[in-house]
Amino acid sequence: LRTLTSPVFFSTGEDGKRRAGLGHVPKKINDKPILFVANHQLLGLDLGLIIAELTENRNINARGLAHPIIFQGGNFGPSPERQVQSFNRDGRISEPGTFQTFGAVMVTPRNFYRLMETGQTGLLFPGGVREVFHGKDEAYELFWPEKVDFVRTAARFNATIVPISAIGAADSANILIDAPDILNLPFGLGERAANSTRNTIAARYDANENEELFQPPLVVPKLLPSRHYFVFGEAFDTTYIGHKDKEQCAKLYSDVKTELRRGLDDLLVAREKDPFKDTAGRLIYERVYGKSAPSFPIDELNK
Repeated sequence: LRTLTSPVFFSTGEDGKRRAGLGHVPKKINDKPILFVANHQLLGLDLGLIIAELTENRNINARGLAHPIIFQGGNFGPSPERQVQSFNRDGRISEPGTFQTFGAVMVTPRNFYRLMETGQTGLLFPGGVREVFHGKDEAYELFWPEKVDFVRTAARFNATIVPISAIGAADSANILIDAPDILNLPFGLGERAANSTRNTIAARYDANENEELFQPPLVVPKLLPSRHYFVFGEAFDTTYIGHKDKEQCAKLYSDVKTELRRGLDDLLVAREKDPFKDTAGRLIYERVYGKSAPSFPIDELNK
């Protein structure tokens, strides 16, 4: 996936300026946890790209919070590279499986609480399934829940929250049939899909059917995937946020979401100046020169 998408990463310094690479992504201080909060791209393959880049370039071992179906043998996500321990729904350590070995833990309130409590680094996708299986005209839209629970838990343990804006996946495929429309297909196909969906454990216990419909859209990949871009936005220190203060937590939740949205919008504009955005020349260049093809000037992200 990395070879085909040639991902480009940017980070934001304390001065608000974005720079190439992850040199300005904060690291843990005094064992305080870090929480990366990202939009989830089409089909959810971005988790592996983010974790691999953090591990290889900053030695930051982030634990991705993944949908329960992953731990039932679901095959979404990257291949594992290392063994780690993982918690089950009861918070007990379970035997590592295919996706768990990459560092993922099941996304439950208890598991998230334990990650923050023990000072670990987490990677959360608040939009979850709704963003992973978005519709034809919903690319890079955010579908976050109204509840601000992840901010409250992060603030309880003085975590640093870093938003991540990611684009590229929605431009690498064509959605032929939206997920809800698949349930209405004739000849028993829709009924079969609906039955499968009803048997899938929800990631959020309070989610309604529209918020967590675990039914992929019918997708056909494009011949050449678009380049993927990631911006790690300004960090938010929760040290002075009262986790019981509803107004403070609501404002921080909004600020994190706004910063992530700003990163998406800026990337969508800046990538138009990338000469290797979605051309075969990108793959040829990288094969010939053995290095990543250049992207747009960093000034395009700092206008």
